[in-house]
Amino acid sequence: MKKTLLAMALSQIVTIPVYAGNLWEVSSQAKTFEHRLAKHYRLEHTELESKLMAANSDVDIQLPLPNGEFVLFRLSPSQVMSKSLAEKFPNIKTFIGYELANPSNTGRFDLGPKGFYGVFNQGNTRIFIDPEKTENLYKSYAKQSESERKHIKQASPIKRLNNSMLNRDLMQFAQTQVESNALPNSHITYRIAFATTGEYAQYHGGTKETVMAALVTMVNRLNDVYERDLAMQFELVTDNDKLIFLDPETDPFANTDEDIDILSEKINGLIGEDSYDIGHLVGTGGGGLAGFEVVCTEYKAEGITGSEAPTNDAFHIDYVAHEIGHQLGADHTFNGQAGACTGNRAENSAYEPGSGSTIMGYTGICDEQDLQANSDPYFHIHSLDQMNKFSRQGAGKTCGLHKERENTKPTVEAGESFTIPARTAFKLMGTAQDKEGDVLSYSWQQFNLGPASADKQQDSVDDGKRPLFRTFNPTSEPIRLVPQMQDLLKGELSYGEAFATTSRVLDFRLVVRDNKGGVNDDTMQVNVIENEKGFSVTLPDASSVWRDNKQLIEWHTAGTENAPVYCQKVDILLSDDGGQNFKTEIAKRIDNNGQYTAELKNINTAQARLQIKCSDNIFFAINSGNFTIQVGDGADSEVAPKITGQNVLTINEDSQLTIKLADLKFATDKAVDSLALQSGDNYTLNNNTLVPKADYHGVLKVPVTVTRGKLTSEPYSLQITITPVNDAPEAANDSFEVDYAAKDVELNILQNDTDKDGDTVQIEAVDYRGKGAAVIKDGKLVYSAPADFSGEEVFKYTITDGKGGSNFAVITIKVKENPNPEPDNGDDKDDSGSLGFISMLGLFALLTRRVRKS
Repeated sequence: MKKTLLAMALSQIVTIPVYAGNLWEVSSQAKTFEHRLAKHYRLEHTELESKLMAANSDVDIQLPLPNGEFVLFRLSPSQVMSKSLAEKFPNIKTFIGYELANPSNTGRFDLGPKGFYGVFNQGNTRIFIDPEKTENLYKSYAKQSESERKHIKQASPIKRLNNSMLNRDLMQFAQTQVESNALPNSHITYRIAFATTGEYAQYHGGTKETVMAALVTMVNRLNDVYERDLAMQFELVTDNDKLIFLDPETDPFANTDEDIDILSEKINGLIGEDSYDIGHLVGTGGGGLAGFEVVCTEYKAEGITGSEAPTNDAFHIDYVAHEIGHQLGADHTFNGQAGACTGNRAENSAYEPGSGSTIMGYTGICDEQDLQANSDPYFHIHSLDQMNKFSRQGAGKTCGLHKERENTKPTVEAGESFTIPARTAFKLMGTAQDKEGDVLSYSWQQFNLGPASADKQQDSVDDGKRPLFRTFNPTSEPIRLVPQMQDLLKGELSYGEAFATTSRVLDFRLVVRDNKGGVNDDTMQVNVIENEKGFSVTLPDASSVWRDNKQLIEWHTAGTENAPVYCQKVDILLSDDGGQNFKTEIAKRIDNNGQYTAELKNINTAQARLQIKCSDNIFFAINSGNFTIQVGDGADSEVAPKITGQNVLTINEDSQLTIKLADLKFATDKAVDSLALQSGDNYTLNNNTLVPKADYHGVLKVPVTVTRGKLTSEPYSLQITITPVNDAPEAANDSFEVDYAAKDVELNILQNDTDKDGDTVQIEAVDYRGKGAAVIKDGKLVYSAPADFSGEEVFKYTITDGKGGSNFAVITIKVKENPNPEPDNGDDKDDSGSLGFISMLGLFALLTRRVRKS
């Protein structure tokens, strides 16, 4: 237990953490969740508030998990507001914390007039605790997996200036790869000034205190990411309350991207130019815009972010962290060109396939090239290179508080480079050490630039240059299988990974975090040699049944036994659980000649998978499907096993469940080798994974058998309860044509939108950024075209089913040509569409070297 000892004249005082007890109770209220992994809790808020508000030292508190369990965290006061600002808002407190049973699980927390907020990790899963609208009701939920995420992100991103004219010389400084150890080992605190539009203030309660609480929650979350990835934090400035505008009618802002042109003037006039290092405006207009490398400069307040729902990670990470990244010198990392990615790709930073998945990507708004719906809360290593160099060697080092850090960065070894055949899987393995013994996390990232990809199909084809492999959240192991094992087992690659099929060099960087601001990396290369088939297993296949002790194994060597690969020996491994583990070594360092006769003893499984890997290289192959082995009776094979019962099995609608032997009960304690599920109504099977029919809820009865040796049990009717979950409505894109100068045209954009559950669909919001008008009236969209405009306007709208489910689609409105055009006098026409406009790049822009990005 942590103790603070103070020597006193006659005694010793020991301060120990206060234990707040378990103040949470599972609530039966509100069954509909946007997040699959979520649970509602009742909180004894008054007691929690009394403990945390009075805390000047550590407090131990139970935190609720989405599965109904609790973990004990130790919370310590932290600083997000300047000391003077914190004194103005004594009812807002912030904390950092760690789990007592596993200190590598850390988090950030805050308490204010809107309640208690928390974000913390459990292993590689991010857990959030948010207050609901009902008093003392809270939701604990897990960050949605990529396959479950709905369309949360809203945007109409705009790039104000043409990068191709300005970026070349301006960005050379930021594009150079940084030698991490050459940078100062410093911790940076930047004073941040957040201004708010009146619309943002009204969304967050309409008082200075409630809006400040929302800003504190946001900065607390930003610090969680920037502290871990860059040893950098933001502190709200002393007079930040003067920048909170409560009334949309009287604030100085239009709640659009045009506010970026007046923001510096407003902030400087209210709190003084020297009182902050970086400025930003938050509002409810969709999208974001920011100056590039402006922190510490006269343009340091060039940053705005807006969303119709300015809260939670969909706003704090996808938008605010992204735009602040631009202000610190990070460019877009996506390589796609579909949807909003069009025109916003940065060719010298496009290291991620498709939309990208890291903070500087464009997740969720690149149409078919979306890798997922929302950004993962970490930066690509290229973004870290850019921001580190700017903040520690560029203009960013001229302001803020820079302190030498005692914590050292991990030392990283990515390993030697290898040569492999094309169309073949491989395993990246590195090592890292940390002087302080911190728990490390690892992320392998491909680091190749190439031509842009126009669509999903191009992302799946190797042109010899462009990036093929997306990045994934950091893990606890310095290993990455390329592609993922789950894709190799099912024989189909997920979007964002594609086999290298040409002769090329794949560059990889192993990025290692100590999760305390220490980040380091090392590089290695995979040289790929073109081959038509790749290194692959040809026998056994999914139809094979092995019943004899001796079995022939065959594989296509792809010429790997010869130069330049020169793999002379291979190992053969066997899995009896469908490829989850390859624990049985069939052969070691045998000749790589494409054929081997294996000798087997007492192996009985219907889920066999075979792996052949080069003994002295990183490439390997998995056979094409599960096959059956029935060799040897085994000690218990004379008696057939009998299933006598089961555990309670319950899953949510539209989820899936993998059935395990541990889910069943047997007549004896004799070992059982495997189980097999049988087909039935309202579900499909993928080996032992059961997938209920879409939207089905009720009780499934699934016949299951188990085997011991060659003997199989009688079928048992396994019962699985499927609980109903609200489905999000389906939103379909709309196209309309209106007359030139049309006014108040009613458009029925809901006519092609549906809801699987039969819920009434309503328009929740319209993300219109043009110079006309688009408002919701009586369930329809009422549109007025911009003055003197013809062409297309494209924007998004959000629908809701009234039960927590929402979705969005795109509206395209074609405004007809002016039937009575005025004679052309040579003047430029105003392009008023909602996706962007042309800016004249005059001498002033070139001299000031400003670049603005969305």
